[in-house]
Amino acid sequence: MAYFFQEGPADEQLVVLFHGTGGNEYQLLPLARELYPQASVLSFLGDAGTGAARRFFAPLVDGTLQHDDYKSKIQSFLEQWPTVDITDREIIFIGYSNGANFILGLLADEPAIADKVLLLHPSNLGYHFSGSQPDVEVVLTTGANDYTSPAGQILQLKEQLDGHFGQVSFLLLDGAHELSEQEVNELKKTLGAEPQDQ
Repeated sequence: MAYFFQEGPADEQLVVLFHGTGGNEYQLLPLARELYPQASVLSFLGDAGTGAARRFFAPLVDGTLQHDDYKSKIQSFLEQWPTVDITDREIIFIGYSNGANFILGLLADEPAIADKVLLLHPSNLGYHFSGSQPDVEVVLTTGANDYTSPAGQILQLKEQLDGHFGQVSFLLLDGAHELSEQEVNELKKTLGAEPQDQ
C-alpha cells in the first residue's frame, strides 16, 4: 500500500493516517498537525477503488462486509507494517469513516498495533475483538445527525471495545458525517491539548 511520510520536529510520536472514502493520503494531514504538531506523520493511500471511490476495502453489500476481501486487505497491511520504522515512538492511529473501519479490523487481529487510536465516524460492522490491552487508548466520534455512523451503534461499539482496551471514550458531536472544528476542539480536550479559540 502506498503512503506519504513527513518527518516531524520531534521523534517521540508517529501519527498514522487512514483517509475516508474518496480521500487520499493528504486528507487528514491538517487534522494530524492540529492534534499532534510535533509528530512525524505516515499517511496510507487506500488501494481499493480510485478517485471518489478510493477506499481501504471493498464496499459493503447490503450493509455487510465482504469478509474475504476485508480480511485480505487487513492481512496485506499487517504484512507491510513491520517494514515501517516505529522504534521508540508512541504510535497513534487516526482513521476517518472507511479508514476508521479499516483500523477496527487491524485492532481485531493485532490489538496492540498502536498506543492510541482515534476512530472518527466509524461504522459498527460486527467486529470481533479478543484479549485485553489495558495501555491502549481508543477515542470514537460521530455526529448527532450522522446516518452513516448512527450514534446508538457507535455507543454499542464503544461498549464492546470497553471490554478489551484500557481507556475508551465516545464523543457525540453536532453535525453529520464530516470533520468539523467542533470535533477537532473536542478531540484536543480529550487528548489533553488546548482547544483552538472559537
